[in-house]
Amino acid sequence: MAQGHRAQVERAAEQGVRFEHLLDEHAQVLHLLDDTAALRGLAQRVREECGAHIGLAGPVEADRLLVLRQWNGTCATGLHDLRVPMGLGLGGLGFAELRPVWVDDYCASELITHDFDGPISADGIKTMLAVPMVRAGKVHGVVYAAMREITDFGGRQLDAAVHVANSGGLALQTASAARRQREAAAAAERRRIASELHDSVGARLFRMGAELRDLRTHAEGGSSELLDRLVSLENQLAETASAFRDSVHALDHGEPGGGLAEALSRDCAAFQRRTGTTAQSVEVGAVPDCGPHRARVLLAAAREALLNVEKHANARSVLISTIALDDEITISVADDGSGWPGRGQEGNGIGLRATADRVGEVGGTLSVVANEDGGLTVRIRVPLT
Repeated sequence: MAQGHRAQVERAAEQGVRFEHLLDEHAQVLHLLDDTAALRGLAQRVREECGAHIGLAGPVEADRLLVLRQWNGTCATGLHDLRVPMGLGLGGLGFAELRPVWVDDYCASELITHDFDGPISADGIKTMLAVPMVRAGKVHGVVYAAMREITDFGGRQLDAAVHVANSGGLALQTASAARRQREAAAAAERRRIASELHDSVGARLFRMGAELRDLRTHAEGGSSELLDRLVSLENQLAETASAFRDSVHALDHGEPGGGLAEALSRDCAAFQRRTGTTAQSVEVGAVPDCGPHRARVLLAAAREALLNVEKHANARSVLISTIALDDEITISVADDGSGWPGRGQEGNGIGLRATADRVGEVGGTLSVVANEDGGLTVRIRVPLT
């Protein structure tokens, strides 16, 4: 028993390492397309193509806020990471009006506000052009071309700056879409791994805990050394299970939903009081609302599965897990009982057949499979829409 427990603990630790690696990879993915390279190239291009002394590029990072993140040709640092609210200064004006704007002499111009005269003067800027990067009516950022002398940005320079801004808007829009897709893919991968780990490690840890508690109960009055060893093993297992739950939660920070999860928890509590069999309901990650009709079908199917456990399984523990994956909700009801009642009877109960028909009416499926270490799992899948 102790050797089997140690193996399970070691496997749980290995899965914890997988959690950490996945979280690290997720963080790296989120920084692969952080727009830095694109913005750096825009600052250099607008300077070169307009023949300017300075090129600047900044993304819109919050509602009505532009931040100058990349620069080329500056001497001072006042413009570096400068925060420019919509409407203020030259870039803020272009941001607000969705059009190119320029001034011959920045600090003397009556066209703009003068919130940023300090950093502008520190870099010796006189003539300046700002062009918003607009895609589908949305400003993604602003590029600037600046001269340290009073001059005129002719049609060629203006056309060049607009061309740079257009390509920059497309680049930032594409990067933003790619980032959202990668983030969604990473979230889906976290949920997939969480589901796999919960079905394997989580269920086994839960059953082991139930077995240890049962052994300790039957060993009372016997060897004190055996009792102490069982208590120690039970405490170790409780610590491992706690670490496992924390790691699963780290994979998906969404808060569990209310109605369906609460109903399943109440059903488990009632089942445990009625039968004396340990029962637990766990929601892995955030499960979205699937509508009242589908929720009723899922709940009825889970209750039918619990009823079958009560009537036929002779189980010591039951675990219900709920997870949303690939636009569907899956509820698994796993027990550690006696398995199939007899050859040729797999999944042929009248109650389960009728339940499968009701699940099928909402586009879902119901399946019953044998667990590798004993017992059965009823898995109910229902699409979200």
